[in-house]
Amino acid sequence: MSVLYFLILISILVLIHEYGHYIQAKLNGVKVYEFSIGFGPKAFSFERNGTMFSVRFLPIGGYVKLAGLDTDEPVEDELNFNKKSWFSKFLILASGGIMNFLLAILILFILFVWGVPTVVPTGINTVLPGSPAEMAGIKPGDRIISVNGKEVTLSEEITQAIQSSKDKVILEIERGGERLTIELIPKYDEVQKRNLIGITIPAFTDIRYPVGEAFIMSLKEFSTIIVGTLEAFGGLITGKLGSEAISGPIGVARITGAAAQMGIKVFLQLMAFLSIQLGLFNLLPIPALDGGRIFFLILNLGKKIKISPEKENLVHYIGFLVLLILMIIVTIGDVSRF
Repeated sequence: MSVLYFLILISILVLIHEYGHYIQAKLNGVKVYEFSIGFGPKAFSFERNGTMFSVRFLPIGGYVKLAGLDTDEPVEDELNFNKKSWFSKFLILASGGIMNFLLAILILFILFVWGVPTVVPTGINTVLPGSPAEMAGIKPGDRIISVNGKEVTLSEEITQAIQSSKDKVILEIERGGERLTIELIPKYDEVQKRNLIGITIPAFTDIRYPVGEAFIMSLKEFSTIIVGTLEAFGGLITGKLGSEAISGPIGVARITGAAAQMGIKVFLQLMAFLSIQLGLFNLLPIPALDGGRIFFLILNLGKKIKISPEKENLVHYIGFLVLLILMIIVTIGDVSRF
């Protein structure tokens, strides 16, 4: 099932990304020869309004084939990517990553309105039947404020306080906005060699935000992920992070499967996170990626530096081969770890 969830997630992200290029090309009058999800042989395809829409057997990416950019086929100037204004070309190249960013912000916004799964460190997740906690009236969802008069903010502090209790334990809990004081006698477990009251912590709860605040929170979370991703890229370049910090298709598939099992909200959180990473990675100035093409676009903006399309395409081709080799290496690393 992990593979299925991974294919669903990556297909959505690639579809949104390539649609950004496609719709911006259409808006700027550039002919689109093909809109493809995946690489390799075609699984199926159909043609509409002069564009071939296809799904291919290797679902590790996608592409939009534009007149003048990805093919040498003769085409009228008004339909040629290379004949468009600098700003139009920039928008077409950048729109894939921008669409990934917008998708992530939308998902985060929906989650903040719907309810974000949040850990409550001192919240009670479950109460075991027949345990001292159940007999004392403790319920799942209660939040422990103090143990034996000492305020607690972490689950570890609760455990330590219970272990240090010689006889009874006095808990101050919060339930529905009210504070209650509960006394109970822990049960000593001969196997674990420690006092138990029969609860599991921490708890998880959904925190919901008003629409306006949810929008602001989604932007803040978006910026936090952007900064964290850039710091991770920097760590990889400087050597502060090793290759084990990188996950390939197999690693991401396992993470996706685990997220799906934890529920739709966690799955959507992962989708937003990966959408941001996909968009940001594609905008880096690396040959064969959108950012690499934008880099050459900027170089050709001045009069002093002019790089021929043939030389630029050669650089992108080499970049594609390097990225493919790196993907294979990362995938081998995934296999060795899992």
